Amino acid sequence: MNASNQPYRNSTMEISDPSQPSPNGDETWTKGEQQPRKFNDVAFGLLFYLHLIGMAACAGMYAPKMFNEMANIAASINNGGGGERDLLDSSNMSGSNGFVTSTLMSWVVGASQQIFGSSSTELPSNRLLQDEEDGANYVESGLNDFDDLLLLLSISALVACIISSLALTVMIRHARGMIVFALVFNILASLVFTIGAFFVSPFAAIMGILMVAFNAYFAYVVWERIPFAACNLKTATSAVKANLGLSFVAYSSLISMFCWTAFWLVSAVPTLYITSGCDAQAGACDKEANGLVVFALLVSYYWTYQVIQNTVHVTVAGVVGTWWFVPTEASSFCSRAIGDSYFRSLTYSFGSICLGSLIVAAVESLVTMVRNLRESGDGGSVFLCIAECLLALLRDIIEYFNKWAFTYVGVYGYSFIEAGKNVTNLFKSRGWTTIITDSLAQNVLTLVSVGVGLITAITCLIFSYTHGMVFGNELGASAAAFFIGFTTGLVLTNTLLSLVSAAVNTVIVCYADAPSEFRVNHPKLSDDMHEGWAKAWPDQF
Repeated sequence: MNASNQPYRNSTMEISDPSQPSPNGDETWTKGEQQPRKFNDVAFGLLFYLHLIGMAACAGMYAPKMFNEMANIAASINNGGGGERDLLDSSNMSGSNGFVTSTLMSWVVGASQQIFGSSSTELPSNRLLQDEEDGANYVESGLNDFDDLLLLLSISALVACIISSLALTVMIRHARGMIVFALVFNILASLVFTIGAFFVSPFAAIMGILMVAFNAYFAYVVWERIPFAACNLKTATSAVKANLGLSFVAYSSLISMFCWTAFWLVSAVPTLYITSGCDAQAGACDKEANGLVVFALLVSYYWTYQVIQNTVHVTVAGVVGTWWFVPTEASSFCSRAIGDSYFRSLTYSFGSICLGSLIVAAVESLVTMVRNLRESGDGGSVFLCIAECLLALLRDIIEYFNKWAFTYVGVYGYSFIEAGKNVTNLFKSRGWTTIITDSLAQNVLTLVSVGVGLITAITCLIFSYTHGMVFGNELGASAAAFFIGFTTGLVLTNTLLSLVSAAVNTVIVCYADAPSEFRVNHPKLSDDMHEGWAKAWPDQF
């Protein structure tokens, strides 16, 4: 992956063909080089681990106290101590305590009922008598519901994995057709929405008309770029399919996110509960949760979530970069490039991942806090709405920048700041500010995810109906089967296709920075990309 340090120059912001020499000018960037293996942005990696230790300490200090109190309250209810009415009195959970503590008390009450077995409508002893009257049918029904749930989850996961894997082959062979279909589908979907809106609200109808106009105009503007976007999608999908072991990295990140969410709840909820002097039986807290504590806990959650997500992105970038420069090391299911890239992401580049993720996490936490203040209705909703929109815009800009910076981190091993500067200079000098804003490939990935989700949902619906599954009643069975199938299919497919999304970004960066290596190592794909470029930008070809 070593490359020469020959500078490219371009005096204008016109789009230049990367496979041709750049004209001379003032704008200069240095072609990316594989960096020596060293730990970058170490301080932020250490800070991340320290924050995890802090969260574990909070869980150790506060969780036992809260759960002991919940157990005592549940025992009091079970013994007829009269605490149930206070515990479930919703009027005690509102008022001066504010939005955070009201939400917190709802969580604690719900958790105590689920963990320690209390009921919101009747005492456990009464429910036990009812269970005895129902006899074995109640037990059998409960067991069957649980077994059926596991069976539906297994079936939906299997169907989603098979169909999403087949979708990779379809995207390689029919990339252009799928992009066209996605554009037309968006127009037709907005048109159907508009027709339905005429029967509901004139305002909704106007919004629908604007949606149709926007989607039609977008399709018109980007239509000539479809060939290049299709080649880009085809190349990215080919790289992922050649290293399909990346799917294990993606699915393991999904498990990591689930485990982190559970751990964060065990740490954050007791911390807020104890520090706010809350009493679940009285349904109130002595004081509102400290804003700094809430902000710190939110940053903790979003930071770790972003780190997990961006670790996958950097790993994919490293694998696709190896496939681009040294295809012999990245052309099998469990290629060497996968292990090497994943190892680099968790070691040498981990500090860079933590740095970029922390910036997004801080802004995302502010967005969440402002949104909660606005929804609580404490006043100033107009200003809070404006602030939320501005912060959300800032978050999107930072995430957009991070996407390309992390690609450079994964391909070459730069630190986060160096990667951001280099990739920005690369696109500016090439005049690619128009290219990198295209979302044609992402439209296809979203459509495929939803499509697989619907197929999985229908499969589960048919299976549950033919096997007589009942979740409460016939309507409940249909709704539960459809929801389980759609959610499982959507999440698993979106997780797999996130690899393609990261690969698309990597292909754009590599094609801008090293087109000659692409021509040597993947001549057929390079010719297709070259031809697509000529159709998309004939004046600059």
